[in-house]
Amino acid sequence: MVITCPACQGQYRIKPAASKLQVAKVKCPACQHVFEVSLVAKPVARAEPQDASADPVVLVVDDARFFREMIKDILNALPIQLVLAADGHEALQQISALSPQLVLLDLNIPGKSGKEIIQEIRKSPGLEQVKFLAMSGVERGVEVASEMRQIGADDFINKSFTPRELQNRVRKILGL
Repeated sequence: MVITCPACQGQYRIKPAASKLQVAKVKCPACQHVFEVSLVAKPVARAEPQDASADPVVLVVDDARFFREMIKDILNALPIQLVLAADGHEALQQISALSPQLVLLDLNIPGKSGKEIIQEIRKSPGLEQVKFLAMSGVERGVEVASEMRQIGADDFINKSFTPRELQNRVRKILGL
């Protein structure tokens, strides 16, 4: 799990399973601030209809399990409900079923590519409000970001992002 120092906003990965405690005291290596961290896992988001007052639903689509889990750890600090998908077909099913507020979408996934998913959803009545943050570790640069926006993505981020950069992009798109 990823923890954030409340004083300096530094982020660090810890392994809560290594401890039998429910709460741990942590000393930030950067600023020396001491704070408590809950080691109890947050409940996993459920695929239920959401009311207007509920936290926004964010779908993370990536074929690499490690990357899905890393994004989940980074975004756990935000007031959102996370749902994960591993390929293009599963992503389309989840988008249709949940109508998430945001989809973090790898462009190079099996089934249907990220580009195909964006184009298909942009043509689907009732799903116009779904926002997309396209991601790629292969495709980079201003040209790719521009192309993604032209086909309907709200933003593009290279997979070499920092945790803070990803959180800021998600906050901005969702208006948090």
